[in-house]
Amino acid sequence: MKQLILLSLICIFLYSKPLVSVSIAPQAFFVEKIANDTVNVNILLPQNVDEHTFEFKPNTLKQLEKSDIYFTVGLEFEKIFNDKFHRNFPKLRFVNSQENISLVAIKDTHSHKEDKDEKHTNLDIHTWLDPILVQTMAMNIFKALAQQYPEHKAFYETNLNTFLAELDSLNLQIASKLRTIKNRKFIVYHPSWGYFASRYNLEQIPVEIEGKEPKLKDLQELIQEAKEENVKVIFVQPGFPENAVKVLSKELDAHIVQINHLARAWESELLKSVDQLATNLQ
Repeated sequence: MKQLILLSLICIFLYSKPLVSVSIAPQAFFVEKIANDTVNVNILLPQNVDEHTFEFKPNTLKQLEKSDIYFTVGLEFEKIFNDKFHRNFPKLRFVNSQENISLVAIKDTHSHKEDKDEKHTNLDIHTWLDPILVQTMAMNIFKALAQQYPEHKAFYETNLNTFLAELDSLNLQIASKLRTIKNRKFIVYHPSWGYFASRYNLEQIPVEIEGKEPKLKDLQELIQEAKEENVKVIFVQPGFPENAVKVLSKELDAHIVQINHLARAWESELLKSVDQLATNLQ
């Protein structure tokens, strides 16, 4: 009996997969496209929560401690807990999945028009919604995985090349779906679609300003701009604050459509969002 238990423990040890952590669910999709089933992935940010205000669960941090690599993506909590993470998890390897990507400042297009907001320098981190920028993220992930687990390097490289080709195809598919829409501007609650919009010649008009609900003056400006642009749809993410969006919907006679910028099923959800944009921006 003891020998059987010992054999079982040895098998578990030999066949247990290493663990890596990511900040958000789309990164898990990218890691798994490259690593396939050679690693397990721990996601720090739970589904359907605000990535700027959530609180850690103890089990999530325990999984982070057990991880070999932590792929970061520039969220506020990464900056806030950076020193603590390095201190508490000295063996954990930190990898910036956005390395070699030039981040741009978020533009609050509808606010402070009279004194254009030069002081607002919050960087847009939502690079994962642009398939071409995801290619750079994928290469960063590949390099880290290949260095950490060199025995799988050839396998990872094959998967990376397949994924890069899929992203090229996805980019062309999205461009084709959005090519003929007439209204190139859209309202979105959280300003997460800037890189996506830039890639496909669109312009997002965010409701949220610097992570906060708009003030009355900002809301009035947004309503006026939306009326001028004849915007009839407002895109929101799961778990969004509803007050400002309900006011906008009533004032503009616009309907509310949910799109998810943090979905685990990254490709299918991105295409769903594209279909919603294509349908509602005619």
